[in-house]
Amino acid sequence: MKTGSAPGRTAPGVAAARPGRARAGDALKWAFALLPLLLPAGLAAAPFAYIPCQGSHEVSVVDVATRRVAATIPVGRSPAGIAVAEAAGKAYVTNADGRSVSVIDLATRRHTADLPAGSGPVGIAAAPDGRRLYVADWYGNALLVFDTRDDRQLATLALGHAPAGVAVSPDGATVFVAERDDDRVAVVDTRTLAVVERLATGEHPFALGVSPDGRWLLVLNVVSNDVDVFDLDKRRPRTRIPVGLAPYGVAFDARRAYVTNQHAASVSVLDLATATRVADWRTADYPEGIAVDGDRLVVVSWMEDCVQLLDRADGRPLSCTAVGRNPRGFGRFLSAR
Repeated sequence: MKTGSAPGRTAPGVAAARPGRARAGDALKWAFALLPLLLPAGLAAAPFAYIPCQGSHEVSVVDVATRRVAATIPVGRSPAGIAVAEAAGKAYVTNADGRSVSVIDLATRRHTADLPAGSGPVGIAAAPDGRRLYVADWYGNALLVFDTRDDRQLATLALGHAPAGVAVSPDGATVFVAERDDDRVAVVDTRTLAVVERLATGEHPFALGVSPDGRWLLVLNVVSNDVDVFDLDKRRPRTRIPVGLAPYGVAFDARRAYVTNQHAASVSVLDLATATRVADWRTADYPEGIAVDGDRLVVVSWMEDCVQLLDRADGRPLSCTAVGRNPRGFGRFLSAR
C-alpha cells in the first residue's frame, strides 16, 4: 500500500506491485552510489539506520557514516513500521502480514522475539523514556500498549477506523494516533489510557510527528496532499499546508519539518515559525521514511531499494545505499548503535 490507503482492505504491509517501471530507477541508484547515502539533529555518535524492508522480510542496518549496510536482520512477514527505543536498548518492527512485532536487541543486532500484535500492526512509537511501546492495529481498530521491560502487553484501547501513524509527546504524557478512515486524530492520555479528544484533519491522515519542543503536531494527509499543523499548547489547529502528492513521512530539526511525498519523489521543507512551505527537494523515487542526522537528511526510497542522504541545507543528493527490497522506514529508525 503505497498511498496510505488500503484498496480492497488489503493489509497495509502487503507488498504492492511496483508501478510501471519496476526497475527503471536503477540507473539513479547507481549514479548516487558513485557520488563522494526520528532522532534529533546532532546525534552524538554516527548513527545507524534500522530500515524495515517489506519485500525481503528483513531489517537492513545502514551505517550512515560509511554509507554501507552493517547488518541484515531477518524479522517477520512484511515489516513496515519501526520504533527505535534507545533507552530500552531495543528496536521494534511491525510485521503487518505476520500480525506481530519483532524485537531487535540493539547491542547484538539480533532478532530476539516476536510479539502477537492484533490483526494488522502498522504504526508504532516508543515513549521517550523507553518504558512503553504503542502499536496501531489497522484491522483491529485499536491501540496496543506494551511494557518494554518484559515486552508484555498491558492494554488494548479501542479506536476509530484504520489507525495508522502513532506519535508520542516529548514528555510522554500523550499519544496521538491517526484514525485514517475517519479523517481525525485520537488524543490519548497515557496515564489513563483513554481517548480524551479527537482532532479533525484533512483526507486520510496517515503519518504523524510532534516537534522536538512539543509545541506542534503535524498530521500528514495522504489523500488531500497537505499537512495539518496543530498548536499543542492551545490544542487547536494552526493551519493546513499544501505539500506534494501523498505525504508519508516527517522529521524535524529545531526550525523545520521535512515531509516526504511518495508520488512526487520529493521532500517538502516546512518552516515551523511561519508554518509555510519554503522548498521542495527532489529525491529518489517513492520516498517514505525520513530522519534528520546533523547536516543530513536520511530518506528511505521504496522504489529504488535504497537509503538516500541529502544535504540538509539545500537538498543536494549525497548518496544512495542499496538495502533490501521495498524499504519503508515508517517511524523512528535512527540509533546510536
